[in-house]
Amino acid sequence: MPASLKTVLSIAVVVAMAMGVMLPAKFDVIAPRLGTPVIIQPGATIAVNIKSSLPFWQPQWRVSLALGDERVPLEITGVNWNVANRIITATVPQALAAGSYSLIVSDGGDEIIRPKAVHVVREFPQQVSIVQMADLPTLGRGDGDERLQQIIDEINIINPSLVLMTGDIAYGGTWDQYHRLLAAMEKINAPVIAAPGNHEYEGWAGFLTLLGELYHSVQYGKLQVISLNSGHGRDQMTESQYRWLRRELENLQGRTPLVQLHHPIQKRPELRGYLAVHAQDLVQTFKQYNVPIVLSGHWHGDAVYDDTGQDRRDTWEFPGAPYVVTTTAGADLREQYSSSPLHHGYRLIRLDGGKLASYTYDMDGDGLRDATSSIPMGKLRSVMQGDTAMLVENELHESFASARVRIRVPGNKMNLVPDAGRLVNRYRDDSAVFYEVEFPLAARSQQRIQLLNAGPSS
Repeated sequence: MPASLKTVLSIAVVVAMAMGVMLPAKFDVIAPRLGTPVIIQPGATIAVNIKSSLPFWQPQWRVSLALGDERVPLEITGVNWNVANRIITATVPQALAAGSYSLIVSDGGDEIIRPKAVHVVREFPQQVSIVQMADLPTLGRGDGDERLQQIIDEINIINPSLVLMTGDIAYGGTWDQYHRLLAAMEKINAPVIAAPGNHEYEGWAGFLTLLGELYHSVQYGKLQVISLNSGHGRDQMTESQYRWLRRELENLQGRTPLVQLHHPIQKRPELRGYLAVHAQDLVQTFKQYNVPIVLSGHWHGDAVYDDTGQDRRDTWEFPGAPYVVTTTAGADLREQYSSSPLHHGYRLIRLDGGKLASYTYDMDGDGLRDATSSIPMGKLRSVMQGDTAMLVENELHESFASARVRIRVPGNKMNLVPDAGRLVNRYRDDSAVFYEVEFPLAARSQQRIQLLNAGPSS
């Protein structure tokens, strides 16, 4: 047999073996997904990143969005591909209602569902509120699941524009913990943007499989949320990530950048690796591109530094960007790192027109915001009263202009209206109808929402 023929046959055998491994064709949705969502207005185009097991495989792709039991097919406007990845572009209908949608991608046979991957807003607000938390309770142990659910219930009442999870979100990193985490995150009504911490490296495969990207950038109107991975090799940052960050900041096109990374960078003696090498570079870079706030966790206590590295326990208002460390949402509290009364909680950040308006809480109720405090958990509650009413109790020294509740009414009652606030969404699944009602909630007050009959059921 000629040598050339032997070569051809050898290549054919290798290709056949490779195809046997890759068949049947499989695919995965890399983005968007919960943790790296897309946030758009109706009529906009989304890009769906697909990774496939077969090179150059081109099935009949279908893309749709789902809210409750209703599916909305999207028009596919393009498919760009290389050896392993496809970028499918699809257009969201102009008439689509605002809401948090699951993304469903099918190749004509299998389908993959990514819950809360696409968030549709009718209009991006001038005033933006962001809830940030880090160092979550350990799920599957003690009261960890209940504590996280309590925080999620409070976040949903606050009704923020965005929720940031700034690392150490799955202690232990087992598959069970990650699946519990994902199930809990799906209950958050706002878009969730997640960054890894050092504890994510205890179960790195789980983080990558369920949450996706190591570092990434998510656009919300005129804001750009940049999530960094400071947990690489404990307290490190790769050179390639730093170069990526610079490119992101150079291409903002007028948007305001917000940054989250798990490790605080202003207490530099505690840093190691490239994060220590680049700490000062990061501060100068953030200053150069007018980053209004840098958010971290890791210390399990509240603290604020300015861009010179000074500990700011005197006031929350000072020139330059605050470097904010937020207390733990459920892990052990560490007094040595905290400059506010110890508590489990989360932080509420408000921006107005891209300018930082507030990021601390009035813990003692004297009418002045503390220099460093975040919001203590356990002060916001919602309680169902019968099948069609909900009582909301606010013990915080904080008002919310657009608090929100979701009332689940068993059955098929589509004809109800709230007696207070305004109905912003209504949808059904196979067992109930969900009513989302928005209303102002004053500090230290109660509000009862009752759903009333409006006319014949549809």
